[in-house]
Amino acid sequence: MHHLSPRLRHGILILLCLAPAYQSAESRAQDRRPRVYKSSVTPNWFAENTHFWYRNELAGGRFEYILVDAVKGIRKPAFDHDRLAKALLDAGLKEELVEKMPLDRLRFDLKEKSFAFRAAGKLWRCSPENYELTKLTEKEFVGTARASGKTASYVPRRSAQNGPETYITFLNSTKGTVEVHWVDLSGKRRSYGKIEPGKSREQHTFALHVWEVTDKKGELLTAFVGAETHTRAEITGKVKVNREPPNQRRPQRGPRGPRDRSPDGKWRAFIKGGNVFVAPLGEKTKDEPEKQLSTDGTDEEPYGMLDWADDSNSLVAFQITPGESKEVYLIESSPKEGGRAKLRTRGYPLPGDRFTSYELNLFDVAAGKQTKPKIEVVDFGRPRLRWNRDGKRFTYEKIDRGHQRFRVIEVEVASGKMRNIIDESTDTFIWTAHGPGLRITTYLDETDEMIYASEKDGWRHLYLVDTDKGEVKNRITTGEWVMRGVERVDTEKRQVWFKASGLDADQDPYLIHFCRADFDGSNFVRLTEGNGNHTIRFSPDEKYLIDSYSRVDAAPVTELRRVSDGKLMCELEQADVSELLDSGWHYPEVFSAKGRDGKTDIWGFICRPRDFDLKKKYAIIEDIYAGPHNSFVPKSFSPAERYREYTSLGFIVVKIDGMGTANRSKAFHDVCWHNLKDAGFPDRITWMKAAAKKHPEMDITRVGIYGTSAGGQSSTGALLFHPDFYKVAVSACGCHDNRMDKASWNEQWMGYPVGPHYAESSNIDNAHRLRGKLLLIVGELDTNVPPESTHRLADALIKAGKDFDYLLMPNVGHSSGGSYGQRRREDFFVRHLQGKQPPNRNE
Repeated sequence: MHHLSPRLRHGILILLCLAPAYQSAESRAQDRRPRVYKSSVTPNWFAENTHFWYRNELAGGRFEYILVDAVKGIRKPAFDHDRLAKALLDAGLKEELVEKMPLDRLRFDLKEKSFAFRAAGKLWRCSPENYELTKLTEKEFVGTARASGKTASYVPRRSAQNGPETYITFLNSTKGTVEVHWVDLSGKRRSYGKIEPGKSREQHTFALHVWEVTDKKGELLTAFVGAETHTRAEITGKVKVNREPPNQRRPQRGPRGPRDRSPDGKWRAFIKGGNVFVAPLGEKTKDEPEKQLSTDGTDEEPYGMLDWADDSNSLVAFQITPGESKEVYLIESSPKEGGRAKLRTRGYPLPGDRFTSYELNLFDVAAGKQTKPKIEVVDFGRPRLRWNRDGKRFTYEKIDRGHQRFRVIEVEVASGKMRNIIDESTDTFIWTAHGPGLRITTYLDETDEMIYASEKDGWRHLYLVDTDKGEVKNRITTGEWVMRGVERVDTEKRQVWFKASGLDADQDPYLIHFCRADFDGSNFVRLTEGNGNHTIRFSPDEKYLIDSYSRVDAAPVTELRRVSDGKLMCELEQADVSELLDSGWHYPEVFSAKGRDGKTDIWGFICRPRDFDLKKKYAIIEDIYAGPHNSFVPKSFSPAERYREYTSLGFIVVKIDGMGTANRSKAFHDVCWHNLKDAGFPDRITWMKAAAKKHPEMDITRVGIYGTSAGGQSSTGALLFHPDFYKVAVSACGCHDNRMDKASWNEQWMGYPVGPHYAESSNIDNAHRLRGKLLLIVGELDTNVPPESTHRLADALIKAGKDFDYLLMPNVGHSSGGSYGQRRREDFFVRHLQGKQPPNRNE
């Protein structure tokens, strides 16, 4: 290299130094990834639900088979693998195949003490007493034993994502032709042909895929869910399929016709000229005149949402005042077909805009009387009526604009009298919108009760409400921990099953556990205990559950537990991560430190380069998302190398949940109220300083930050409000001013009406405060956060005389910019945090 010019030599040296760090995403994806074994258990339950078996894949493509006696809590090999291997070799199977033991269509017969399977395309029965093999015909094999993958009474409405490849043998034991349908991931049926009476057919599928069988009229006969191994699905026409999880089916009102028809079939209600009319139905009344029930409706403010009471005389309607129809605009600068740029327009309510409102009205059809109950209009969301069992009253939920009051309102339809069954107010916010799958109300119509989730004591808990009396009967849960969601309700046993976190002082407070309690708050049972984030799967009869738990710093453990008392029956598996560890992969470090108040624990984790050297100093990058609608630090194990794109460049990466995010106490969450610019930064900075004190290799004089959407707002905010700590930021698709982003999300946390506090949290209004290095990325076709939010920030920065980088991406939507945006983000951090010059890709 000495014969080259000094400039060229210097450039080549830089590229050589950076080459490993700048390995392309494509070549990184082609690296052979080490495997994790025994990380999950897919049970195949026997018909009596006392036993199940499962298969483990081992290193080298080998398999082992485990049999579990759930009642006794005994786990053991399903058979002697070595003796079966010898028997298969003696039967003429190839050694390389037998060594891996890839059995298919495995089934057990406990009474006959035998098992059957397919290997190398042939069907066999084996007796464990002497390991003699008997060849079987297809007919003998199908009839040899009932499939362990018995159809449960509950079948999901749609297939899940692909599990392992498997087969189902459909056997039509009915007297008529049946049709088999695969139910795809969206819940749509797709026909896979017909099966004649007495015939069978083997169908390739995947575990957790749903198959429905219909008769010649198209009526559902039964349904099956693919198990991990071959299942025999006998179609008898007698198996009923429930479409909701057991003990969670709600009682329904009687059959109802079209919403415009009265239950007795005598009247039709309709809207004409914005007003409510009814007309008689039937041959004898077809010439009778229609009857007008309202006169104040117009085409601009019409009536709608008609609903009949059970007595067929009372009619409910809402007069609707449309909200403001304000639009946002997108310019598609580079259409694929070429030609001129395109303008895209769509409605997009912003905070403070007038929403559509709904005014309740009641009509006595016989008397022609209209009543307007003295109830405030609903101006957030669309009211949905729930009729009581007696058919004389209905309820609906009302969320006040600004989310500081929540009510369940009951109305007596004949008199118009109303009362509040639930009426909760707060000085900050009630979490009524954008929650992570959390139901506030669970109605128990059979007993005129409701399970209500509330944070009114400072922690989210469950309360039992007497809807007939309109009062709380008792608390169901209590304590300084968080109820994370109702999983199921058993109205017969009067029990509620739910997720919870923060139960254990010695565990990360975000870890999910599963619990059960009686409606009266007694008999609280922990169904999971291990130190990890839990998922569970029930046996078909719901007497046992398989509990799998892990942490980002601990591999999965799988246990069998008894549902009645949560007792551990036996440990099933501990994941084997030896290949990962041998490859140089290592766990993130989970770290906690006190937050701004010196009392509250703040949790996050640290990811380091593979070639980490304690003697070196490493710049830090924080991945931030501080949206108050959830918490965002991952809690479960993943074999993926987290943040490899940055750690391979020589950065330490951190991820933290600060105050203002969800799933802790109400006080922890309330920090975001009227103050989204806070984003938990005082906690994040304190956390990183504590981490650097423990790990001096973390250089807190060189801290960068990046995020997308709400994370884009926060990452820019880091340089505006905390520039003494954060030095470099990359912000993609940020909602840089909460007055310019979707109304429902922002009013939940910033409140209503729009006030000066919106400006105080605005990156645009505070653009003059910028210090440090900033890269803004935005897609011109962002349909989530309007791109002008970023454009106006750029305008404000220019007017303030600030320097920054700006990447506008044609034809890109709401994202961080894809692979190109990722590369530009990497380059930006390398240049400004490490002082290195990235490769010149234009040479």
